[in-house]
Amino acid sequence: MKRSVWTLVLGLAAAAAAAQSSDPAPHPSGSGAKPTPPPFYRQYLVPGNWLDDKIVEQEHRVDASPNDANLRNDFGNLLALRRFPKEAAEQYEIAIKLDHKNFISAYNLGLVRETEGKLSEAISAYQRSIKRKPGFPQSRFRLGRAYEHANQLDDAVKEYAAAMWIDPGIRDAKRNPLVIDSELIYLASLANYQRDMAVASMDDAHVYFENDRFRKLPVDRAISSKEVESEEEAEPTPRNVGAAGSAGSSGAAEPPVRRGQRAPAAPGAEMAQPGTGRGGPRPAPGAARTKTPRGVSQPFQPAPVPTPPPETVEPPPEASPEAPPPESAPEPPGPPQEVEPS
Repeated sequence: MKRSVWTLVLGLAAAAAAAQSSDPAPHPSGSGAKPTPPPFYRQYLVPGNWLDDKIVEQEHRVDASPNDANLRNDFGNLLALRRFPKEAAEQYEIAIKLDHKNFISAYNLGLVRETEGKLSEAISAYQRSIKRKPGFPQSRFRLGRAYEHANQLDDAVKEYAAAMWIDPGIRDAKRNPLVIDSELIYLASLANYQRDMAVASMDDAHVYFENDRFRKLPVDRAISSKEVESEEEAEPTPRNVGAAGSAGSSGAAEPPVRRGQRAPAAPGAEMAQPGTGRGGPRPAPGAARTKTPRGVSQPFQPAPVPTPPPETVEPPPEASPEAPPPESAPEPPGPPQEVEPS
């Protein structure tokens, strides 16, 4: 009996030792966290494909700068173009959280949700974009389109009217082919009539007047970060305005000059006199010339007016004695006359 008990104990000890040896080694960090699995889309990328190669390159950029919202937005655009909407939406959400002023990623997220047929989530994404940028007409148009598909017609007309009021060119079918599918565009045009009459009374109308910035942006695809870079962020190009008080520093606009018409001279500018050259009289021969530093204008010095020479009065011509009339020359003798014989 004792022998069987000892045999059972030894068997249990051997089984426990075998189970302990088969357990995986702990994680080097000591936290026990498993390594991050590769992204879902990576197994479907084909080397040599231009789009797949761009996705790999953008992935490396994002790994190098994970807190760059613009890189995240452009990475989501590539994934959405490759038909990975879930992964694209994740990149858009990260970009929205990284930059609280980023309205483009919210707009692109609405496009992804709309292609997936999730109208409620698309409406929410467009509303987030409009909340961050009320004057972005693309978000308002897509929100109106989502409202129209959700049968919220009053809200759709309101957003259509706002988009066309901000950018009237958005109703052009050549630029925005989506207007052909809508049946509420004419109602939005009627709604804009009263809005145009009340523009002067709006205190916050300045948030809409960015037509030139968004006029060339598409409505039927995702938008990259470079396409919406603000002109205020770009460094202004320095220009030579001359010295203080000279022409060009006052900021006044010059009137246009017609062809064949001489441009008007600026106030205080030097005018060239005939025979004196440009900008003043010529120095006397042998005189030392002084060079004026560039950008500094000389004070106006009127050219000396040449003194006319004194008038010389010529005496009247003396009267010459009258010459005798020329003597008439003797007439030459005529031919001999024939004498008739008597």
